Amino acid sequence: MKNLLNKFLSKFKPKLPPEEPVERQRVHMTKEMIKTYSKRLLSPYVGVVQVAEVGHARALSIDGENWAIRYAMIDNEETRATPLSDDPRVNYSLVATVEQGRMKTQAIHPILDPEEVKTAIELLYEAITTSDTPFAAGDHYECWLLDAQDNKPLALLHSTADSQEIAQQSVSPVWIAMPHAQLEVIDPQPHDDDVYIPPINDRLQKLIKARAGDKPRAAWFKRTDRTTEDFPPCLIREDWEDEAEQLLCDLYIRRLAPRLLMIDGLPRPVRQRLEQAACDYVFDIERFYRLYPDVVDQSLLNTARVEAQMRRAASP
Repeated sequence: MKNLLNKFLSKFKPKLPPEEPVERQRVHMTKEMIKTYSKRLLSPYVGVVQVAEVGHARALSIDGENWAIRYAMIDNEETRATPLSDDPRVNYSLVATVEQGRMKTQAIHPILDPEEVKTAIELLYEAITTSDTPFAAGDHYECWLLDAQDNKPLALLHSTADSQEIAQQSVSPVWIAMPHAQLEVIDPQPHDDDVYIPPINDRLQKLIKARAGDKPRAAWFKRTDRTTEDFPPCLIREDWEDEAEQLLCDLYIRRLAPRLLMIDGLPRPVRQRLEQAACDYVFDIERFYRLYPDVVDQSLLNTARVEAQMRRAASP
């Protein structure tokens, strides 16, 4: 009887129109909104990445020729209304690649608006294929490991172009050297083959850890002028009291020189010193040369590039 009553009453319930899906507001993007800058890749420091951004999309390149275009995986309107940032909680989907000027699009994730993504891809493709690299440095916010003795910057841990990331990003006060497998630093000192000696990279990392003290601290700084004396231009302090420790630091810096030359704003004497050291690694100069923002001795680097070409042509 109850079921019959409910069925009877249901005839008198007002019928509501079906809910219309809420249309997601698209991000407005124009060519004038594109932002370009370069950013150091840390930690460890391995080079400088070129960045072009528009809306919630960004194009990234570590050589200025090959690019990956990624789109932020954002599914709520409040976050979508805010500018793109380096929030570590935001994931990115690869939507296109550009190799030697040729673009190849990828499948678009269902959570993303296809038209919005396509617009971003077209704008970024035009930007990166018509702009000169390297872009000007944009990562003016820097997180430095501090020296335990004088509280001055000891080693660069992280950098960003986004001030909001300072609150979002938790940076561990530990400096990491580029691994020996990726950056082989030759030890000029002879050693007994029966005794294991850690790579120079690892030994320098241990020295910097000790210099930071038992309770290492890090601090953020905003720097638009990279020539200030209190900040090591080669990203780690180079003043060591012990001769053996100084040698480890010098060897590491010299081996890293072709990559350090990608840093914008190096003092001219420092850049000249790095150019001379980099000439021992002509293939690295050839690889990274197009991303050098400045050159002191053009003839020296041209000679190194020619040597790289000749050695490659002579190899079987």
